[in-house]
Amino acid sequence: MPGWTDSKRTCAEKETEMSDSTPAAAADAQVLITRVFEAPRERVFNAWTDPAQVAAWFGPEQMESPRERIHIDLRVGGRYEITMVQRGGGAEFSIGYEIIELVEPELIVLRSDPMPEVGMHEPTIVRVEFHDHGDKTRMTLSDGPLPSEGRGHAEAGWNAAFDKLAVMLAG
Repeated sequence: MPGWTDSKRTCAEKETEMSDSTPAAAADAQVLITRVFEAPRERVFNAWTDPAQVAAWFGPEQMESPRERIHIDLRVGGRYEITMVQRGGGAEFSIGYEIIELVEPELIVLRSDPMPEVGMHEPTIVRVEFHDHGDKTRMTLSDGPLPSEGRGHAEAGWNAAFDKLAVMLAG
């Protein structure tokens, strides 16, 4: 097929019901962020999949993700788990995902575990696409569906993390 690469594409099938499947409702409940990083695609992909690198950037500014609290089983059906810890001690926030699609180094799709303690009773889908632009990478993340009251926090958290990712990749 024209435009396709010879990348390996794998995915896990699971059907979920949504309360409103219209494109407008789905788009409204999503966070969508596109960033261009000054690094080759493989390096940006590795920053998402190597726990030591994830520890350097994942989470908002006031949180750290200690290396020993990150577990990634990089395969379809594997787990992607991170515990963020508030700087200076205190609150912890754990998030877990199942890897439902993986195309190295082009795509990671994660399904979150429900988090009723923060008002998220249904899983969200995090889709991260890595587009090769030579010595640069255009990365597009979508995350949702999210409850309206949590969407702003999620977007701010991802943007803060991507600011840290940009610094790490430039270093």
